[in-house]
Amino acid sequence: MKTLHILLPVLSVSFLALISSCGGGEEQTTVKTYNYERADSLPADYLEQLSMVKTNIEVTGRLFQYMSDKGYSFNESHMLSASKSFSGSNGQAMGIGAMGSDLVYTATFGQNQSAMARMKSLMSISNSLGISEAFDETLLEKLASDDSTINKPVLLTKAYLNAKDQLFSDERAQLATFMVVGGWLEGLHIGTQLIKENIKDPEARVGYWEICSGYRNVKQILSVFEGNADAKKTIDEIAQIEGTLNRVAKNAKKYTMEDVEALEAAVSQVRGKLL
Repeated sequence: MKTLHILLPVLSVSFLALISSCGGGEEQTTVKTYNYERADSLPADYLEQLSMVKTNIEVTGRLFQYMSDKGYSFNESHMLSASKSFSGSNGQAMGIGAMGSDLVYTATFGQNQSAMARMKSLMSISNSLGISEAFDETLLEKLASDDSTINKPVLLTKAYLNAKDQLFSDERAQLATFMVVGGWLEGLHIGTQLIKENIKDPEARVGYWEICSGYRNVKQILSVFEGNADAKKTIDEIAQIEGTLNRVAKNAKKYTMEDVEALEAAVSQVRGKLL
């Protein structure tokens, strides 16, 4: 079970016009307008950042699996309530990302009843967004099972890629970014709770540091849509943790328990507002 996580490419609806240029003797203005509801019109640098986010997803999944294998403690209170509701399409997309992170956490730690509850919630939210086909019930039942031969990380990654592709094909690229943000934020929150248990574990330290470093990618993909009110609010809220997060992201070997505890408080506050 080596690759997983809960943060899949999901973008945001918005309107932004970029770049004006002049030429000739008479001033002429050429404006390139991106249709942010269409994946194929997104700027290239954004799509590059999106591919890096996939790497961050895998990093989080590996960390959870490593911690489970090493006997770190599972704690139900680290997650959102399985019955939590989310309002608006952007909020629902963010909720899918977050609930997916919770599902991976429960599945990798062998908490099948809790995983099943998250599975039902995830299906309900995806149905509200009109992408229920992406989260096939049979696939999710396998995720929540206690069959140790099933590669759950691969299954979940497949489900999220299906969701992303369906959002793109329906020209709702905006929702994908909010999924990414929700998954990253919830993964960061859970990872912060877990790393406190053994901050001296070198492999766990590096895995947690990599999750924190993913902030740069999340920030950049959100900034593409800063003209959208929900995206702007999310950017402003997440910016609140940047200072404390950078204390951890600066060096995988040097961050302290005090740094982690400061980040824990900051992440908890932002998570409470966005999720």
